[in-house]
Amino acid sequence: MVRRTLFTLLIALVSWAAAVDAVVHPFRSQDPVVGVAVAERIASSLDGAVVMGPEIAPMLVAPVVVPGGFVNPLVVAPDGAFDRSGVALLAGGTGVPVVVSGVLAIEADGLRLDLVAAVDGALRSTTVRAPMGDLDLLVARAAPRVAWWVGATARATRSLDLAGDDQAPARARALIGAGFTSEALELLEGLTDPHPIDARLRDDLRAAVAGTADGDAALAAMTALSSGDPEVPGRAFARWRAEGGPPVADVWAGAWARGVGDDEAADRAFAAAAEAYPFGRAAQAADRVTSALEADDAEALASVRRDLVGLIDAGEPAALLAAAFAAGALEDDELEDGLLASLGRAAPFLTYPFERRSFLAFARDDALTAAQTLAIAVELEPESDLYWTNLGWSWYLLGFLDRSEAASQRAIELDPGQFIARFNLGLVRVVTDRLEAALGDYREAIRLDPEVDREAIADLVAAEEDYPEAVGVSFALAFLLDRAGLRDEAAEAYERYVERVAAQPDAAGADAARAREAEARIVALRAPLPPIEIQDPPTLSLGRRGPAVETAQPGDPLTVTFEVGTPGDALPRRLELEVELLGADGEPLVADAASVDVPTGAIGYVLDLLEIELPETLPSGGYTLVVVATGDGQEARATREVAVAGAPERLRRLIGRGLVPTTLETGQNLISVRDLGVAPGTVWARWLDELRATAALAEEALPEATSGRFAGMSGGEIFAAVEEQDLLDFVDHLLESGASRSTFALADAFAQWVLDGTP
Repeated sequence: MVRRTLFTLLIALVSWAAAVDAVVHPFRSQDPVVGVAVAERIASSLDGAVVMGPEIAPMLVAPVVVPGGFVNPLVVAPDGAFDRSGVALLAGGTGVPVVVSGVLAIEADGLRLDLVAAVDGALRSTTVRAPMGDLDLLVARAAPRVAWWVGATARATRSLDLAGDDQAPARARALIGAGFTSEALELLEGLTDPHPIDARLRDDLRAAVAGTADGDAALAAMTALSSGDPEVPGRAFARWRAEGGPPVADVWAGAWARGVGDDEAADRAFAAAAEAYPFGRAAQAADRVTSALEADDAEALASVRRDLVGLIDAGEPAALLAAAFAAGALEDDELEDGLLASLGRAAPFLTYPFERRSFLAFARDDALTAAQTLAIAVELEPESDLYWTNLGWSWYLLGFLDRSEAASQRAIELDPGQFIARFNLGLVRVVTDRLEAALGDYREAIRLDPEVDREAIADLVAAEEDYPEAVGVSFALAFLLDRAGLRDEAAEAYERYVERVAAQPDAAGADAARAREAEARIVALRAPLPPIEIQDPPTLSLGRRGPAVETAQPGDPLTVTFEVGTPGDALPRRLELEVELLGADGEPLVADAASVDVPTGAIGYVLDLLEIELPETLPSGGYTLVVVATGDGQEARATREVAVAGAPERLRRLIGRGLVPTTLETGQNLISVRDLGVAPGTVWARWLDELRATAALAEEALPEATSGRFAGMSGGEIFAAVEEQDLLDFVDHLLESGASRSTFALADAFAQWVLDGTP
């Protein structure tokens, strides 16, 4: 299914002293740092052009406002900006004339760089090669071709030494592209004699971190976005726009302002973006859709629909994609389909419009359009089992059974766990009189996903009518209904099969044998259901893997284990489970519930899904545990007495919850069930030793505490001074958080508690 992924507004910005001529995006490579380094060398070689290099290019595309959040257009490009999809969307989304990216690969005979570019709306590509390890020659051969696209001159660049002086700058650029400005600055500060280009990057980062206005505006804006002050990014945007940023600057400004609730500033910025370029018009329309939906303003919605219709002929992929997102938010399938059809023509290499149009076509029962769009999708992404599965289904709906079978088989070859394709394959085979093969497909599908797909049942119901000559359809339908626990419907389907076989004057031997099997199954399904029972009294343990508990203590997290069985053929396929702990007055004190799919044919099944945590204030005494299992109208019930005595123990609660702290360096567990037999103080002393042993690391990694009991102390001072009561308070906080089933480094968790102000 198409996923409309909503992104939080993580914005990275770029500043220019003049209009930007090109963006050089990092090249995909086995080592990302190498891809960044080669891209930077090519970008720095372009003489006579204003170029945005690879350190910020990955975060350049602005998000589109959608109901509930934001979506980045590059989310639909499978390889980000490394392929034709990415460079086209990056160019259209930013308004920059030329965007270059590519893939750097190591082959048996040397290095290969596949370059791809969007140049004034047209796609360009080329390949350059160099001997193994000769990155300088690769750059020298690639730079003139990129310069030709940009309209610049390629000047010679300095040698690239990733084993020496260029390693730290290249890593720093990669970190900036990933949003780690402080880490990048730390690397650059360590350079003893940096090249002027790297020194300038270092100085710009210094200014950005310091918040001054004398460095690069883009880095200042990125730093401002994490400042926590909503006014700081606004000022950074104003500076960025004033320095001649590309059209996307206004889209970023509008998205940021809308995100912080400055609607007047957002309206101004989106209006400016709409004046500048097609993606700006689409971004403004998407923003207006969201606002109109939130206000339930029918007039505004009608107006923005007209604007979106006007974008159908935009011919620019990023604008059409943003407009399609907006139409999707409106739930206007016809408008969305029109925009996607135009997007498919503008960007025939992009899979998303064909995928999405196929789903829209299925929704309106248009199997022909679904098949046509999916046929293109599998050409673009031949390794997609989803596309092959859905193509197989569309061929089935159109009656092309051979094509349907081939497509479903291809999906299974790509992903043996593709159970929907298995159901589709079984359907094709049963309507073409291959019942044995179909049943094998259905069994495998159910093995992969025990929850029988109700759509598969509905498909067989329709096939009974569409393929009356295929008598095996009724048996396959009965088989699925039986496995789904629908006993009456299964018996009726088996009866239809028997009748259809009997109506054949020359029934084949296999059909006759299946008819006898169906008759026997009808008798079993029509007979009263065998009872289910809980074999023995439930047992209790301290957590799922902890020791058995005979006498519980207040606060204990207890796992309830029991076996459900039946003297009949099999347990119900699904069981509903409940447990309650009753007080002396019969009122429930704590309870839990769960559902479970039982393996096909099981006559006994041990269950440990139910858990209860005794209240810390539970008085000592006797209580009653009641466990109930129900399925197919049958019920099994069991009880046992539970003795409670003593007081809550932190150690028991940690073990019962499955909370396992470890040492920082070796990952050794600092707690185990064996500790239940020792004095708790021994365990806490072990924990204190671990914290104190990591004091030096805490001094380096943690800032000074600003609140809580350790306010004013450095990380090392805190870890060296921590006492047992501090540790116990931390454990109480951990337990109160509701955390369970987690293994974590004690030092990390304790540090977070300290940074949170020791709540």
